Amino acid sequence: MLAHTKAFLAIWHDLLPDGKIEWERWHTYEHMPERVGIPGFLGGRRYMNHDDPEQCCFTMYEGSDLSVFKSAAYLERLNNPTPWTRANAPAFRNFSRGACRCVSSFGPEHGYGGSVMTIRLQRDSTFSENTERLNKLTRSASELDGVLAATLGLCNSEITATETTERNLRKGTDETLLDGVLILEGYDATTLETRGADIHKLVVAANIKLTPHPHQIFELSYMLRE
Repeated sequence: MLAHTKAFLAIWHDLLPDGKIEWERWHTYEHMPERVGIPGFLGGRRYMNHDDPEQCCFTMYEGSDLSVFKSAAYLERLNNPTPWTRANAPAFRNFSRGACRCVSSFGPEHGYGGSVMTIRLQRDSTFSENTERLNKLTRSASELDGVLAATLGLCNSEITATETTERNLRKGTDETLLDGVLILEGYDATTLETRGADIHKLVVAANIKLTPHPHQIFELSYMLRE
């Protein structure tokens, strides 16, 4: 994560097989430049795993503040999708999205891993944000061999669930929200995969009242900075 990243938008989804090629063209040449051009968007990264049976794509946009994801400039784009955006909306499947406040992060401030592991987190009924425990978790995870950085975000459901034209275009994707996410960055997908069990144990042992879902692995496809 960049040093001045205070929030991020995390997005997972699958794609119709016959729509993948055109979707990746659109996402690379129009969508990501459009998003990164919005004030407060610091950069975007798209990671892919075409072997994942549920979601082949993970995209992350870094923001200067959580409010960026409800700003007038961002909502203007969400409510005025381009013709190319409208044409690609039917390709989405199994969509998950979270506007997250970055609550803990350890790793290089100007480097990114070519592979990521994402672990979605569900709040327990007794959850209460504990900065010391969250920092201990991300620090311990970032120190595992093969892990370059660890970031934990807590999601704002109100911002995430804002109704927009683009969201309505995805009505058939069974869109789901999330409470939080732990993102691990590494230099190699296979090496990162071997750390999965250790990382899940760290989450449980941290006693942060966030239950981990099964992890997913993705590899970098495209990155665009502000």
